[in-house]
Amino acid sequence: MKRRILLLIACLCLLSPAGVQADTALTPADTSAMDWSRVPEYRIVPGDRLQLDFGRLVTGQPDLREVRVRPDGRITVFPAGDVVAAGLTPMELQRNIVALLSADLKLPRVVVNVSEVAGNVVHVLGRVDKPGSYPAGPFVTVMQAVTAAGGLKDDAARNSVLLFHRDGSHTVSVSRVNLDELLRGNDLADAVVGRFDIVFVPRSTIGNINVFAQQFLNPLGNTLSSVLVGWELFNLDRVFVTRIIRE
Repeated sequence: MKRRILLLIACLCLLSPAGVQADTALTPADTSAMDWSRVPEYRIVPGDRLQLDFGRLVTGQPDLREVRVRPDGRITVFPAGDVVAAGLTPMELQRNIVALLSADLKLPRVVVNVSEVAGNVVHVLGRVDKPGSYPAGPFVTVMQAVTAAGGLKDDAARNSVLLFHRDGSHTVSVSRVNLDELLRGNDLADAVVGRFDIVFVPRSTIGNINVFAQQFLNPLGNTLSSVLVGWELFNLDRVFVTRIIRE
């Protein structure tokens, strides 16, 4: 356990908060054959600009409000006050706002639109030549992310690359990607990385993914939130729930 944590700390030390992004930009994969059911529903992050559509005023004019999600993941909605937006889908935020406004208004309604998204990066850590954070478009794969980070080191465990994806305010889905299968030509072994995902290449094969994920995330919540863009809200709750979606 200690060796794994020390390895992660060493990787994170290579990323300075002032200049965490690398120069290499990832290009999207061909989307003509994309299975859209694999694309996770969009979740709001700090820096996103949201448009809140409350319908029409009594004057007949549209009641539209533009808000930017603050670094703490919240927006201010009158008369409810501050509402946590980061980590939620637009539909989830919409339901939460309606529930809060119901205390003061009769039959409130709101439609949440993401009018502008914050920049997207993918974090590649572990046994790669250039650990760092890389700007990425949609539909970039794990193999492309590893390639952008200079490729695998000789001692990398190619059959145990882990993909960490935030699928809620305090939950993470974890999947294992076998790059050996990809190198043999099995494209189905690859996975599409989401916004701010972490691709971690270990030194040795990981047995129990759930145990490793807890060791990876729990002791380093503050480090992740201060260094890795897109993981800011993880300092709000020290209990992380991991969901293994691919062994």
